[in-house]
Amino acid sequence: MDKKKIIILGAGPAGLAAAWKLAQAQKEVVVLEKEDGVGGLCRTLQHDGFYFDLGGHRFITSDEPLRQEIQELMGDELLLSPRKSVIRLRKKYFQYPLEFKNLLMRMDGALLLKSIADYMYALVARKLFYKKDISFEDWCVNRFGRTLYDIYLGVYTEKIWGISPKNISADWAAQRISLLNLWDVFLRLMGKASNRPRTYFLEFAYPKLGIGRICERMAQEVVKHGGNIHLNARVKKIILKDEFIQKIIYQQQGQDIEITGDWYVSTIPMPDFVKGLDSDISERYLETANNLRFRAVRFLNLVIEGKPITDNAWIYIPEKEFLFFRIQEPKNYSRFTSPEGKTSLILEMACDFDDWVWNASDKDIFERCVKDLKKLGLFEVKRIKDYFTARIQHGYPVYDLEYKKKVDRIMELLRGMDNLIPIGRQGLYRYNNMDHSIKMGLLTASHILHGGLQARIFSIASESVAFEIEKNAATRI
Repeated sequence: MDKKKIIILGAGPAGLAAAWKLAQAQKEVVVLEKEDGVGGLCRTLQHDGFYFDLGGHRFITSDEPLRQEIQELMGDELLLSPRKSVIRLRKKYFQYPLEFKNLLMRMDGALLLKSIADYMYALVARKLFYKKDISFEDWCVNRFGRTLYDIYLGVYTEKIWGISPKNISADWAAQRISLLNLWDVFLRLMGKASNRPRTYFLEFAYPKLGIGRICERMAQEVVKHGGNIHLNARVKKIILKDEFIQKIIYQQQGQDIEITGDWYVSTIPMPDFVKGLDSDISERYLETANNLRFRAVRFLNLVIEGKPITDNAWIYIPEKEFLFFRIQEPKNYSRFTSPEGKTSLILEMACDFDDWVWNASDKDIFERCVKDLKKLGLFEVKRIKDYFTARIQHGYPVYDLEYKKKVDRIMELLRGMDNLIPIGRQGLYRYNNMDHSIKMGLLTASHILHGGLQARIFSIASESVAFEIEKNAATRI
C-alpha cells in the first residue's frame, strides 16, 4: 500500500524534522501540537525584545550530513559560539573542562591531592577487581573515585533528579558522561596532554534569535510544502484495532476532532501515549506507563539592565542551598538575544510536577532566587528590571534502576503497532540531545518514504559512546 498521509504527534525537533522531509516529498502531513507554538523542549520565548530558551540548548553534532542539513536550513542565521562554562563549588568557580592552572590556583591543595589519589585508586581497583555498575553512584565512584563523586557528581545529580544517585541507573552515566576521561584530565594537570575530553565540544552552533528558530524554520518548510500544523491541539484518544492505529481524536478549542492517516509518528511522552490508547491493552502496560516518571523544570527569566554578567554560557550550581541548578546568560550564545545595553539570565530549577516549586507564584520564585543570587554575588540584583517564569512538565526522563525493564515492556507494545513510529526524547523515554532528535525525525521520514529497518531510528543515542569533538563551520559571532 502506498503510504500517503502521515499524522505526527508533537511539533518538537523530532516531529518537525520528519514532517519537513515528508512534506518536501509531497506527502500529506499533519502535525498536532498541544502548545500554542512549535519547538517542544527546544522552544524559544520572546519577551519585549529578549529571547529565552526553554533550557540549555545548543546545536552540536559530529554527523556531517546532519550538520549540513541544518546549516542549509538556517543559512546566515546560524552562528558559531565558543563553549565556555564553569562550575561553582565551595564558593569558587572552576573552568570546565578542568584546567591545571585554574585548579592549582583555586582548589584546596589537600582536596586536590585526595581527588587524584581516589581516582588513581579507582583506576587500579577496576583493573584488578570486577565491579558491577548498577547505579549512577557505582558507575562514577568506580571510575572517578569517591572524592569527586561526593563533592560534585553525586550532589549535582541528586539536585537535578530529586532522588539518590543510588537509585539512578548506571545507564544514565554511561550515555551522558562515559567519554569524560579523567586520566586525560590528570595528564593535562601535569602538563602532559593538550587534548580536551572527547565529549567536550569547543564550539557550538546557535541561531541568532534562539534555539527555537531551528524548529520554526522546519515548521515554515512544512507549511511551504503543503503540510499542516495544528497548534493547541491536544491528543485525547488513540483508536487502536488489530495492532493498527485507526484514528486519532484530538481536542482543539473545546471541540473533539477525528483524524486518520496511514502512518503515525509519536513524539509525545511515552506514558501519555499508552494511557491515551482506546483499546483493551494489558493492564501491565498501563501500570508500567504510570511508573515512568519525568522530572519537570521551572525557569526564571530575568531582564537585566547593563553589561553582560559573565562571559560564561552556563554556570553549574550543584550545592543544595541554591534553588537553581544552572544559570545561563543567553547573550553569550548570541548577542542578538537581548537589546543593546542589556542582558538576561535564565535560572533553571528542577522539580516534580505539582510540587511547591511547580506551583509557587512567579513572585515567590523570584524572591527566593534573588536571595540566592545575592549569596552568589555575581551582580547587583537592583539591575533586574523585569522577570517571568516558564515551565516544562516532561523535562528529563527519570532513569531509575528499573527504567530499562519498563521501557522495554512499553516498546514491546508500541512495536506491535504496524503503522506507528515513536521517536524523540519523550516518545522513546530517552535522555538524548537535540541533534539526536532531529536525526531520528529525518530517518523516520526516510523509512516511511523508502523503507528500511526501524532499528536504525531506535538505536540513536542509545549507545554509551554518543558524542565526539565537533569540527564544523558556521558564522562566528
